[in-house]
Amino acid sequence: MSAETGRRPDAPEAPALTESVAWSITSYLLAGALLGALAGWGVDHLLGTHFVVGIGLVVGKAMTLYYLWLRYGTH
Repeated sequence: MSAETGRRPDAPEAPALTESVAWSITSYLLAGALLGALAGWGVDHLLGTHFVVGIGLVVGKAMTLYYLWLRYGTH
């Protein structure tokens, strides 16, 4: 066993960690788009328009991609 990690040197990497990161990223992408669209729908409802939901969807997705880049893409 390796002293610093506590596991055998020939042991494979834990697939559960990479799988959990993949599910986490997927969840963030879906939630960001949904929350942006929901905010846009609310603004549409208040203003009586029908185009802000699309803007909210795009802005929510862009903010999510930026957050994911900061969280996972910078190290």
